[in-house]
Amino acid sequence: MRLLFLLLAILPLALAAPKSAVARYAVRYDNFRIYSLFIDNGGQMEELKKISQEISVHFLNELAGPGNSYNVIVGPLLHKYVESKLEYLEIVYKVIVDDLQKLLDKSAVDKDTEMEWESYHTLDTIYDWVDKECAAHDYLECKVIGQSYEGRDIKSIRLSKREGNKAILLEGNIHAMEWISSATVTFLLNQLINSEDPEMQRLSEEYDWIVVPMVNPDGFVYTHEVERLWRKNRRPNGASNSSGLCYGIDMNRNFDYHWGGAGWNIDEPCDHWFGGDEPNTESEILALQSFVSSFDDGYIRSYMAFHAYGQYVLLPYGHSNTEFPPNYEQMKRIAAAFSDAASEPYGSAFTYGASGLLNYVVSGAAKDWAYGVKKIPFTCTVELRDKGTFGFFLPSNQITEVGVEVTAGLKALVNKAAEEGIFD
Repeated sequence: MRLLFLLLAILPLALAAPKSAVARYAVRYDNFRIYSLFIDNGGQMEELKKISQEISVHFLNELAGPGNSYNVIVGPLLHKYVESKLEYLEIVYKVIVDDLQKLLDKSAVDKDTEMEWESYHTLDTIYDWVDKECAAHDYLECKVIGQSYEGRDIKSIRLSKREGNKAILLEGNIHAMEWISSATVTFLLNQLINSEDPEMQRLSEEYDWIVVPMVNPDGFVYTHEVERLWRKNRRPNGASNSSGLCYGIDMNRNFDYHWGGAGWNIDEPCDHWFGGDEPNTESEILALQSFVSSFDDGYIRSYMAFHAYGQYVLLPYGHSNTEFPPNYEQMKRIAAAFSDAASEPYGSAFTYGASGLLNYVVSGAAKDWAYGVKKIPFTCTVELRDKGTFGFFLPSNQITEVGVEVTAGLKALVNKAAEEGIFD
């Protein structure tokens, strides 16, 4: 993922959501710009951090250090101030989105549509589709594996057509704002169930597939109804600031594997990456871990978590950029197969390697827990489109293309993993 953070010029205008087929947000970002800038050195990075002491700052992703490009959202009253500041610091920048709200509106949700992959959908629409598919196919085993803090179901689907298969688990939307995650996971599930492609039919016969499309239902609903930029779950975490109570834990920082060892602002309760006061505090994470642990050891052979954005296949480990898994070279060969195949439909290039090396060092992620604790031999985080032009706000007209390229990558990944003996 690239860095994306919000410089709030003013509090966004709060409006009551009107009754309409198209979703409206209570928080709006009219005339907020997205600037792309490149941080060349440590001095520029330190000055960038100081901006938080001058104006209200809301980071959405970790600061990875100099030598990287970053996207910054700036409120309308601070355009000139920020531009002059960047020019003074000799930071190269350009405006890549002139009005964030217009971009968000391109991903507006029609609540009346049936499930398809040309637009984003509400939690109810996604779950209704899951229930219908489960009722229609006797090879699908569907469960509620737990409830969120606010009492919403966390659903799972297990596709199994043959006894003795090994399994692949697909995880979606642990981060609320990453709508393309659950859209892609459900696209893949639909392909496994309904595609007439012989290769997808073969994969659905020879492997079991376990899908948890929505790990963070509370946060997901919140992004649809209130704040599109929300990342965490919605449990009050006991802290407060000048705005009031602070909510949520970054659940992909809360797994008990090298928890709390590294990560930008993981100990700041009011920031988006707060990993909790201790590991395994969240009901959603405990439900997911209990579900994974309910299967026999050695049954699940691959765990794939889908996120946005940056076009990466991130491998263990996240907590270090000098320590690597014993079978790291094997994992890289498997990830390379995904990358090569995923680029064929539309030319989308996916970079692969250890997340602590390629992206940034951070602890407590699901893929590392799945590898380090559950001993699943191939785990990864797939960071989907794009490389920063739209970032977390990928327009809905790209959903199907993402699904197509990830399907191509998944076919190649599974075949390469089989060749490497992952399923033995």
